[in-house]
Amino acid sequence: MKKIFTMLILSTILYSQQQVDIPWPSLANSPWPMVKHDPQFTGRSAFKGPQSSVVDWIIDMPYGIFSGPIIGTDKSVYFGSYYVFADFFYSYTNDGELKWIFETGSDRPPQSGILIDSSNTIYFGSRDSCFYALNQNGSLKWKFKTSAAIVQEVIPNIDLQGNIYFTNFIFSPSQPDQGELYSVKGDGTLNWKVMYDNGFAFKSPVFSPDGNTIYIAGVDSNLFALDLDGAIKWKFSCSEIMRAPMIDSYGNVYFIPNPVQSPQYIYSLTPDGNIRWQYEMLLATKIYSIPTIDYDGNLYSVGIDTAWPYYKTLFSLDYFGNFRWKYVFNENLNDDFWQPLICDSEGTVYIGSTNGYNYYAISNEGDLKWKLPLSGFEQQVDNTGAISINGTLFLGVHHSSLYSTQSNTLIAIRDTVTPVDEYNSQITFYNLDQNYPNPFNFTTNIKYIIPQSGRVTLTIQDIMGCLVATLLDRYQEAGSYDVIFQPKDLASGVYFYTLSSGDYMATKKLILLK
Repeated sequence: MKKIFTMLILSTILYSQQQVDIPWPSLANSPWPMVKHDPQFTGRSAFKGPQSSVVDWIIDMPYGIFSGPIIGTDKSVYFGSYYVFADFFYSYTNDGELKWIFETGSDRPPQSGILIDSSNTIYFGSRDSCFYALNQNGSLKWKFKTSAAIVQEVIPNIDLQGNIYFTNFIFSPSQPDQGELYSVKGDGTLNWKVMYDNGFAFKSPVFSPDGNTIYIAGVDSNLFALDLDGAIKWKFSCSEIMRAPMIDSYGNVYFIPNPVQSPQYIYSLTPDGNIRWQYEMLLATKIYSIPTIDYDGNLYSVGIDTAWPYYKTLFSLDYFGNFRWKYVFNENLNDDFWQPLICDSEGTVYIGSTNGYNYYAISNEGDLKWKLPLSGFEQQVDNTGAISINGTLFLGVHHSSLYSTQSNTLIAIRDTVTPVDEYNSQITFYNLDQNYPNPFNFTTNIKYIIPQSGRVTLTIQDIMGCLVATLLDRYQEAGSYDVIFQPKDLASGVYFYTLSSGDYMATKKLILLK
């Protein structure tokens, strides 16, 4: 027993910062099922992005793109228009061919984030105050009318029961902009709505790994932790939080408040709302980007350089809040970066200029991999890109919201033009790895490979063969996957995990020690 306990301690140290993608059965099997990839807003892709700035194709979307693009299970690209009087939502193939256009009929743009669930229903909000649900063929499934516009930074989210969460934007000339948090059932009927303090205008709800806690920033101050009924669990008081928080695989919370005066901090809180660490960002003013975290637990965010003339910088911290490196964007002092950050499977960070100067790929060690000048496109980046399974990076950009003849607004960047089927054919076998760490007491990771798409189940049984947990039961594309298991209600002992897909079935043993 002493030997096993020692192994457990060593395993906990070795894997304490390992980050994985947590399965959510209510989400479609998409590398980017929403603007920020997953219910925790990690900004992390399971795929390797382009290693060079080769533009594969460009399409002129005359009304620009603000929301999206994202990628669905059918590898289609979805996005919404930006022009102030355009109400178009689009679906294109990954080769740049138009599939369908949906018009809301309101002459107001769909400027929220986008979500796709496991039934391939597509959700987005609009400036017309409505929240829309579309079928995969572009037909209207339902729409839900709110009290005000659903605008810009608002990103919808979904819980494990399929309830959708989003906020709206209530303009008030006499006080801070307000906003309500809505919970709506999958059929478009209201569960509840709440507004605490001055509300949540422009903010986005994000989930804990177990799906039982909603984190959302207030308009003027405070980070709120809510239960699934909208009641407050706790709140962390601070100055205004510019964008949504981000949650790691262990439930730790990351966010950046806007300071009344310097210095500014990036915070990491424990799941119960206590300060885990805080990192001082010298000379920083308002920071609009949501951080991203890679599979090794390294954090990436945007700040301002500490040396004159104070250019914007991308900086990296390790999992424990220690400085790693910075990359200075020193070409233009007026450059800025407002979009949520994203990183690929290797930790490469992809980030574009909100003022339309360049789009960058920065390695996980802080070196420039490539940059794509946006001056020729005369477009600015206000949203994340989407990385597909074959490494294509899709960008949606725009010019002024009053400009209706925009060009070069949908951009696909890809190293090669290898078909997706050829990419998938490189995986020719099924495999279920031994979980790690093993033994374990809090979380463990289970990796597996499937060579062809299909329904996949991953279950946990006790020593008597009784089912105690279903970690996964959904359609998946061919590929390699990594699932986290957090056995909160199980007693110490020996358990078995079983992977089933097609005619393949494999079982391995795991040991839980508490």
